[in-house]
Amino acid sequence: MSYATDFPVMPGGGQSPGVPPRPSDRATHWTRRTWFINALAVAILLGIWQYLTTINDRVPGVDEVVQFLGVEMGGGSHGGMIRGEFWAPLVISLQRYGIGLAVGIPLGALLGLLIGGSRRFRSVLNDTVLVLLVLPSVVWAFAASLWFGFGSTAPIVAVVLTAVPFMAFNLSSGIRALDPGLSLMSDAFRVPRMRRATHLLVGGALSSAVTGVRLAFMTSWNSLLIVEWFGATSGVGWRARFWYDALRFPGFVAWILLFVVFITLLDWLVLRRLERISARWQQQPTLTFAEGEGT
Repeated sequence: MSYATDFPVMPGGGQSPGVPPRPSDRATHWTRRTWFINALAVAILLGIWQYLTTINDRVPGVDEVVQFLGVEMGGGSHGGMIRGEFWAPLVISLQRYGIGLAVGIPLGALLGLLIGGSRRFRSVLNDTVLVLLVLPSVVWAFAASLWFGFGSTAPIVAVVLTAVPFMAFNLSSGIRALDPGLSLMSDAFRVPRMRRATHLLVGGALSSAVTGVRLAFMTSWNSLLIVEWFGATSGVGWRARFWYDALRFPGFVAWILLFVVFITLLDWLVLRRLERISARWQQQPTLTFAEGEGT
């Protein structure tokens, strides 16, 4: 019985010129591009939104929300003595957000290193990190407001308490997932501690650390909105609550939309790029032929 194929195989594993290219070898059609899929998803969401405005009068239209946000950004009048405010609440929230992440991410990374690298620290701190991880953001909003009042301290503390467990859990999980044989091999070949830390520990757990950073950024922004909604007198969350209490639903939706757009752009422009850079760095070789010949 012959097992010869209809299409001869060229030297080197390639197919003959007569064989049609596989779908994976063809240029990706523009309808399958990421930008087109994202644009289509946004168009579908806007269509659903506009449909809801036709069946429920309490749902503000897209044009109303955009117009309201324009008045907020321009500082115009909303009627009477109420004038638009945009930049001051946004800057205050971004300051709280930045300070909280600047404290929470390094602290979470330190806890992750201790939990992942030491059994003693793991037995003491691992359950505490898990408790912090599973508690919802609204709990931190009420707790921080009770502890620190209606100033800027409560939102910052809520951001810290949200960022720490996500960073610590993901980094410790990445460290514990490392192959123990690599550590034994490093000991056998007497690899310097600094090089072992940079290439083995950091390199092996880098993807988990970046995932922790990404989750910390996204969930902390959510916590900030909630704590400003319930326990602050300034910021993005407070401004959304202000228009909600005033029954000005276009203003409420406008600030929530701003909240969503900000974290989406942050993820697209910064966090995803950081994830791709870390993936490329992990794939780089750590030992060249020149180094191997000299040892």
